[in-house]
Amino acid sequence: MTVTMVDQAYESLESYIEPLMGKVRASILVDLSNAEMSMDELSRKMQINKNAVKEHMEFLETRGYVKSYFKKGSKGRPSKYFELTDRGMEMFPKRYTLLSSLLVEQIEEEFGEGKLNEILGKVADRIIGSTDNISEAGDSRDSKIRRLQEFVNALNQLGYYAKMEVEGNSVRIIRRNCIFFELAKNNRNIICGSLGSRIVSSAIHSDFSLVEKFSVGDKKCVVELTI
Repeated sequence: MTVTMVDQAYESLESYIEPLMGKVRASILVDLSNAEMSMDELSRKMQINKNAVKEHMEFLETRGYVKSYFKKGSKGRPSKYFELTDRGMEMFPKRYTLLSSLLVEQIEEEFGEGKLNEILGKVADRIIGSTDNISEAGDSRDSKIRRLQEFVNALNQLGYYAKMEVEGNSVRIIRRNCIFFELAKNNRNIICGSLGSRIVSSAIHSDFSLVEKFSVGDKKCVVELTI
């Protein structure tokens, strides 16, 4: 039997989902990504009985990966069909990092590094735009710490897993995750140097140092500043 590129693609998808869902459920999700299927069709395709299919589908449906509906055929009672939900589609790997890298490279190639940094600056402002400036004139130490904590909370809403450490007037903001991690691997000067720094400066508006960075092999990103 000839193995086509489509077959190989489906095998790759199954191998990606299988550790998360198990072999049978991974196969079901991959098949449903191609077309909706009835219980009978799934039973024949999976080569398992309907009761086993029902158990798998109940698992997937209660967790929001698939949804069911009834469709009337040419004769007889309507049959129950299943299709993927948006959450089910999210189980499949996405190539956002590749697309983002190509976009960054194309913008820099066509408009230059200066324009790219300007665009990334605007992106940073939008990412952290809900946070007030930290270092406004006349602010007390407690007020600055409160605003820094708001900044850390905003980072956590974005998925940075950040925390703040305060010792006297010295502050360390530690980020255990980077939402641009994969993109930064091939664009470390742009992503960490421009976008990452701008995200911090957009909120803090004060001198700071990036003493540890994911992009150079560190296990976390650490920002240090004095208030």
